[in-house]
Amino acid sequence: MKAQSKQKSTGLSPNFRIVLKWIFYSLTLIFFYCQMVSGDGSSAKALMLIPFSTAIACYEGEVPSAIIGAVSGILIDMATGQLLGFTGLYLCLFCGIISGMFRQFLRKNIINYFALTLATCLIYLYIDYYFFYVIWDYEGYEVVLKYRLIPSHLKTILLSPLCYLACLAIGKLSTVKRKLELEEKSEMVDRV
Repeated sequence: MKAQSKQKSTGLSPNFRIVLKWIFYSLTLIFFYCQMVSGDGSSAKALMLIPFSTAIACYEGEVPSAIIGAVSGILIDMATGQLLGFTGLYLCLFCGIISGMFRQFLRKNIINYFALTLATCLIYLYIDYYFFYVIWDYEGYEVVLKYRLIPSHLKTILLSPLCYLACLAIGKLSTVKRKLELEEKSEMVDRV
């Protein structure tokens, strides 16, 4: 008996599914960037590009994850008016590491994702606070921490499971299901 794996025809080719997945990723990145720059600058907004890029890192390889992390970081830098590339370098490294961790050590589930997203957000909060406020000894930097940075990161952490669920759904829709078919015994095979 010989087992063969055949693709189940569902109408869409695997290449088209991959293109649709990356279009979804791109449009979601643009949507989260627009959400960050819209409205007044006085309120703390969620940095949804961070959990979205870590969610992508759960399901993609190291290089695509690092590229998505760099693009997300540059979009965050442009939205927040920070030094261009600062957050891009940080997220590029972290998304590549997260992708490698999911590929080698961790299972793809919401608990591991949430733990790594929480760690990424907390480390970014510290880096942002230290390098942009404390090191320059700005007056009232505690106020910025209390009323802008902490609420922004709390919103980001609380809304992060939505990013995971979106990437999980698009990942399931973009994969091709395989069907295992068994062939019958052939009379032409010589038995020893």
